[in-house]
Amino acid sequence: MIRLLFVAVLGALLASLTAALLSGDDGWTSMILPCAIALSVLLPVVLIAKTMSGLRLTRSPDPSALARAEAEGRLALARILRIRRTGTEINDQPVCDIDLVVAPSSGAAFEVRVRRIVDILEIPRLQPGNVVVVALDGQAPSNVALVLDPPPAWAERAREDDDIRRVSPSSVFEAPAARSSIRRIPAPFYAVALALGVILALIPAYPTIAALIAGETTLDDVRYESSYEGRSEREQSERLAEEAAANMFAGDNAQKALDVLAAEIGGTQVDSLTFWGTRLSATAPSAPGATTYDDISLDRGEVTNRTATSIQPDPADVAGKLFDLSALDPSMMPGLIAQAKELTGLEGDPLSEQWVYVSVRYVAGTDTRVPMFWIPIDDDYYDGDVYFTFDGAVVSMDGGAPGSAAFEASE
Repeated sequence: MIRLLFVAVLGALLASLTAALLSGDDGWTSMILPCAIALSVLLPVVLIAKTMSGLRLTRSPDPSALARAEAEGRLALARILRIRRTGTEINDQPVCDIDLVVAPSSGAAFEVRVRRIVDILEIPRLQPGNVVVVALDGQAPSNVALVLDPPPAWAERAREDDDIRRVSPSSVFEAPAARSSIRRIPAPFYAVALALGVILALIPAYPTIAALIAGETTLDDVRYESSYEGRSEREQSERLAEEAAANMFAGDNAQKALDVLAAEIGGTQVDSLTFWGTRLSATAPSAPGATTYDDISLDRGEVTNRTATSIQPDPADVAGKLFDLSALDPSMMPGLIAQAKELTGLEGDPLSEQWVYVSVRYVAGTDTRVPMFWIPIDDDYYDGDVYFTFDGAVVSMDGGAPGSAAFEASE
């Protein structure tokens, strides 16, 4: 399982590197680095597992297995011919190959090699010429295990038996080389794991891959989008789209801002409003019924600042300058802006840059004051102003392009 996981992560790393090289998108680093770290952790585990799978280590039988071997007559004496290290250590203990001449109780003597972890304290007992006790495998007698703590009777025989020191083997047995356990997993499993890693790593790129296959984009376009210029252009486009969605003249954003404003000031009486971009500015009594003013700023429907107005009004004038927010229908503003552009004959600014002011003003040529929308429109050469009542009627207009209604009205 660890090996399949290693191959899957390797597939993900290769896919991520390839995608990064082809697209030029350094965002793939977020996939490449974790994969590289995971491989650096898994590789030693895989190598250790492979090494261990090839050791075919033998161990001394446990007491119950030793008792069975003695009862079944499967204990024998053996003479050590050679001992040498394999170069592998486990828990700081060497793994050694030990060549033995085994003299079973029945049958001819034979030579065999066993591999086991040897405690450094055991090495003196395992020198060439020493006699040891071994346990034979009942099904394969050539498979033997050293018994370093034999029953007392067998320990005595190992010390006193001189025949084993002179016996010669009639045959040689050597355990076949162990196959690495990595080969026990069928090759198709590795192919599937590699493909799975590639598939999972490329999930973020599926839309791009589909567009490339359909011919809707090119690799050059993909690389440009991943470049600094492409990212800057995309970020600017996203920012403009976000600002357009939050614009005071889009949807019900203005009404939501007015509701927040009313909650902030604790009432609906205000002196003036200014809508532009994603912002709303208001001047209103500092408390319901107060004759002092605060300036309140909102951006994207949230209050960003509130301070006392720098020039406070004459208390006697406050009542005549206030109007009620509930009388204002902000959804009219986009239509009024379009009408103002038509009346002034000016193209003006896009909605994202348009300003609209709301306050109580005198009707031209009279002493009457009413709440009005004031919508200024300008271009590179001309500017004009149109004033509307809250019900959308034109109060007055001036400026504008020559020949426009506003221009004629100001003559």
